[in-house]
Amino acid sequence: MNTVTPRALAQARAAAEKLARRHVPQSASGWRAWFDGSATPNPGRIGIGALLLGPAGERIEISRGAGHGTSGDAEYLALIALLEAAVQAQASELLVYGDSQAVVQDVLLAGVPGAKGLEAHRARVHALMAQLGSVHVRWLPRHRNQEADALSQRALAPASKMPVR
Repeated sequence: MNTVTPRALAQARAAAEKLARRHVPQSASGWRAWFDGSATPNPGRIGIGALLLGPAGERIEISRGAGHGTSGDAEYLALIALLEAAVQAQASELLVYGDSQAVVQDVLLAGVPGAKGLEAHRARVHALMAQLGSVHVRWLPRHRNQEADALSQRALAPASKMPVR
């Protein structure tokens, strides 16, 4: 079995943290996306939210319940739903933002095991990213992820409190 030393793990995490904050220039043909997940309580009911914007004005919103789990499950399931929508939309260039440092860094870790208990989610994310071509995942502060947060919160709202559209 290939074991990773604590030093190698720390170096990989530091590299992932640095990469998570690195600026990516947006091209005219690129898609942009934001994701967020909520678990109430933690662990508890999961709501996921995501927003996918295309270069020709496409707008895809995701807001739905996703079962029961932890906040890490919620964040990962939101990212998975977003990437599935991007694959369906045939986005070949994608810049994804999330406010979960743990999930963004876990996705960006190279050559080391990811977060315990979230391995299947990480594998699914990597498989979807491989179908898309150029994908960059970046961290942003929570206050800059308000639309995805609102979509995840809406998914958890009781039906009587949901806004009528």
